[in-house]
Amino acid sequence: MPLKILSFNRGILVQNLRSVSWIGIVHFLLWFAAIPLQLLMAYSQQEDSGHYPEWESLYSISAPFQTMIVFTLPVLLAALLFRYMQGKQSSDFMHSLPVQRAELFCQQAVFGMLLIIGPIVLITLLVIVCRYGLSLSVPLTIGDIIRWMWETIVMELFVFAASVFVGMVTGMSTLQIVFTYILFLFPASITVLLLTNTSFLLVGFSADYYLSKNLEEIVPFYRYFNLSVESLTAGESLVYLFLIILFLIFAIWLYQKRPSEAATQALAFPVLRPLFKYGVAFCTMLLGGFYFGVTQNQFAWILFGYITFSLLGFFIAEMVIEKTWRVFYKWKGYVYFAAAMVAIGFLLHLDITGYEKRLPALEDVRQVYFGSSVYDFINNGERSYMSFEQENQFLKEKGNIRAVYAFHRQLIKDQPRPSRLTDQRQVVIGYVLKDGKRMIRQYNVPSKAYFSYYKPILESKEYKKNYYLLLRDQGYSPIRQVTFRHLETGDKTLTIIDPQQIDSFVEALKADLMEESASTMLELDSPKVVRAVDIEFLQSDGDTFTLSWKETYTHVEKWLNDHHLLEKARGGVE
Repeated sequence: MPLKILSFNRGILVQNLRSVSWIGIVHFLLWFAAIPLQLLMAYSQQEDSGHYPEWESLYSISAPFQTMIVFTLPVLLAALLFRYMQGKQSSDFMHSLPVQRAELFCQQAVFGMLLIIGPIVLITLLVIVCRYGLSLSVPLTIGDIIRWMWETIVMELFVFAASVFVGMVTGMSTLQIVFTYILFLFPASITVLLLTNTSFLLVGFSADYYLSKNLEEIVPFYRYFNLSVESLTAGESLVYLFLIILFLIFAIWLYQKRPSEAATQALAFPVLRPLFKYGVAFCTMLLGGFYFGVTQNQFAWILFGYITFSLLGFFIAEMVIEKTWRVFYKWKGYVYFAAAMVAIGFLLHLDITGYEKRLPALEDVRQVYFGSSVYDFINNGERSYMSFEQENQFLKEKGNIRAVYAFHRQLIKDQPRPSRLTDQRQVVIGYVLKDGKRMIRQYNVPSKAYFSYYKPILESKEYKKNYYLLLRDQGYSPIRQVTFRHLETGDKTLTIIDPQQIDSFVEALKADLMEESASTMLELDSPKVVRAVDIEFLQSDGDTFTLSWKETYTHVEKWLNDHHLLEKARGGVE
């Protein structure tokens, strides 16, 4: 790049100092209120009472306020610095000056970056002075403060560069601000919409499996807010720096090609107008499908959502482009869009990739996952807590693998679809193959219609031992007290503390749990809780777990009757 491009035009610099530099002052004052002022108030509190806030990092100090600063000031600064482009007279005037467009762009961008970096560096120095000059008793080191400065500068420059880039493709400052925030949310939002709608159209597709991959990390708002917990990695910093450079390179390239008549236009380049129009129609179509799919769970309503929302999106986009509501005569454009969407939907229905019917070879399966949630499959069964009942589990016995495989094969044949008219359960089937590869499918099925497939799995010894905490070889501490408690009042009806009685009672309960039928586990026969009483177990480590006392627990009832405790346990409840 020639040295001339990097040089500053004194007149433009003076104009910027007069018209835009106030943003830098506001920027500094906001950051001062967010951190140094808080430290000074903490010092005052420490002097008066000897107490001070337990801040673990600078992000812990008014984190929401800091996030607001990072994602508002740079956007406003970019809009004001390049405001002259959005008016016909100001655009013609600035571009008639004896200054190359590249030079003008660089001067404005560099001036904006200085208004971002300068106040943050000053705030950093003030924080260091407050921390060590006032001897504040807060666990903040120089490293913590420098880390905050670096990450905040990177994030603000990223927001600024993105807003500058967006400003090159629109001729309206208001739309520049709106499109900038849409840009930040777009990657995560479109991913959610695409995956969720694919699950509506492709039987067995598990959107939850892919949506569990920390998708929020790519949303800049969330990522900055979460810096108090997890710092930017070196890789993330490089990605943000790369995006800053990329946004600015594309921005200067577009700026040099931007026509003067783009001022006041919604989109500066005519080639972007069809892309914007059909893009908005596509996104709103997915939004409509998502809304009706989640709320109604019926394909007819999903189709209604696709049609109505895509129509709204298409004509709203036309209104934005044309800046008038008189756009309904352009309905042919929507017909072309609808035809393309029907073709794509038809291809999905044909399942040309064979996704819906794909099954691994039975002999290649090392273990299967069976349950109603994908998260244990993702986490390989590792849980932060132990629940009394665990329906999501890996099964390794050959009989269970064959039973789950047969269940899946029948689901592939029937291809059940979600319905609000029948009582359905979510079924998640996953495979871990001998070569380490994994495969997962997710269905909504009517429990009664597939009861014959549930039965051999749920009533197997392996499943029962994994399902109930009491039947597992390990996972709970010795039980030191058993309490029967009235469900409505919470009053104790019976307490067993004798170790021998506890052991024999637990053995009786284990027998009932091992013999429990699949229909009871699925609650197909609506088993009642006996006399509205729960059984509470206190472990030696202080933890408790509770289960309902069902009429099917015949061994428990016999044990209580043999020990003349049945009526007392019932508490007189009829």
